[in-house]
Amino acid sequence: MHEYATSNHALYKHSIGLFVGYTFIPKPVESGETSTFVAPTIGVDYLYKFNHKFGLSLQSDIELAAYEIETGHEDFLKREYAFVSTLVFMYEPISWWSVFGGPGFEYEHNKSFYVTRLGTEFIKRFEDGWSLALTMTVDIKKVNTSPAIGIAIFKGLGTPK
Repeated sequence: MHEYATSNHALYKHSIGLFVGYTFIPKPVESGETSTFVAPTIGVDYLYKFNHKFGLSLQSDIELAAYEIETGHEDFLKREYAFVSTLVFMYEPISWWSVFGGPGFEYEHNKSFYVTRLGTEFIKRFEDGWSLALTMTVDIKKVNTSPAIGIAIFKGLGTPK
């Protein structure tokens, strides 16, 4: 449990990242049938670390797809290139794993929703502030709560502490 005391990774207060992955859209309407639709997703993250364990992250993603979901009996909602932006609190109990959660908003021209994002990352750090993370999230919304999975590449900015 004292991994941070012996950890050799530097603390970069500011990091920027690029996310590439897939969002799983439950129950989209395709030719009258419902199934799970997979939307390619890209995003940009900004991370501010207070210390080795705590931080805040602004996570902004866009689903690169158009689809229609059922919101009730015979009620449908068209979604086109939905943009999600969340501000999450991050906790890193050990140097290679973090959990996070926080509020946000999904913007889309047909209808927008408040979002609560929960997620986790498994992190591999490299020299000069670079890191690679396997990221898994779930966006909880009024309709179509959607999980996502992908890879994020981060670069620490400035001088490490």
